[in-house]
Amino acid sequence: MENSVAPGTMLSWMQPVSTTALPITVIHGLHAGPVLTLTAGIHGDEFPAIFALQQIKQLIQPEQLHGTIIVVHLANLEGFHARRIALSPVDEKNLNRVFPGKSDGTLTERIAYFMTEQIINKADYLIDIHSGSANQSLLPHVYSPVMHQALLDEKTLAFAKSLGIPQIVLYDERPNDPMRSVSFPNTAQTRGKPGLTLEVGQLASRSTAESASIVQACLNAMRHLSMLDASAINGSAMDSATSQSNLQPVLYRKLMEVRSSVTGIFYPLVKVGDAVVSGQAVGRVENYFGELLETLYAPVAGTVLIQQETPPIRQGESTTDIGVPQ
Repeated sequence: MENSVAPGTMLSWMQPVSTTALPITVIHGLHAGPVLTLTAGIHGDEFPAIFALQQIKQLIQPEQLHGTIIVVHLANLEGFHARRIALSPVDEKNLNRVFPGKSDGTLTERIAYFMTEQIINKADYLIDIHSGSANQSLLPHVYSPVMHQALLDEKTLAFAKSLGIPQIVLYDERPNDPMRSVSFPNTAQTRGKPGLTLEVGQLASRSTAESASIVQACLNAMRHLSMLDASAINGSAMDSATSQSNLQPVLYRKLMEVRSSVTGIFYPLVKVGDAVVSGQAVGRVENYFGELLETLYAPVAGTVLIQQETPPIRQGESTTDIGVPQ
């Protein structure tokens, strides 16, 4: 990054990256401490995190902060203004699938490269904040990557629990290879740094309650890292954050997707938060004349964490994600 931020100060700017720019805020605490990165807008139609990080910028006072917070307010500006689900309209790539990026690649790959070299490499901890896209409802949850490295996994899970989100998914499906790390959080993990994905919000909402929940989770993380004293934030926000962080989350050992084998119109038979049993009908797909093509069944017992809510469905697409408890 081009700008230097002195201890005890805060600076916001538009960071040029190829043909785009990223809105970035650095809050450099007056006191020594870790570097925490918070990111929003990797997928352009996931809005609550964008509002939450604006609020974080207003809440945190650098003279009371121990360490540094790097905020990437909106990582996919083109996708945001195009109201696109996941992909960039410039190159039709998903930013969260091209890490660690390429210095000479497409725009999305160049953004990933910048974020790897200039954001991840300077951070100690990362939280990448997402929401349900315009077609998804979800139960708030955190993905805590599992790298099968005892110390890193323990540190990452403790970090995940500190957020105070009721559901934690233990996730080991990304390559343990820094040169093909795929996603933003996994790029951090392959470099020995705890990187979480926080999922709060749904259906491209701009809910103030969902944004407030994200703010609380971020404050919890800062307290866990000893970046904030209780007196550093106004009482109501910190009291709420403290109560959230004391919750005991449900741990899920994996997510199981229910996928449609046909193309047609999807009708859900369950909703997020529902407990399902193996073999339970969770949805059906009809053709365009209203005739049944397929009934979809839960392959395992668990809790519905993510649900497709819009009618169009193509062969092979996921309709329902079920968290399988430990």
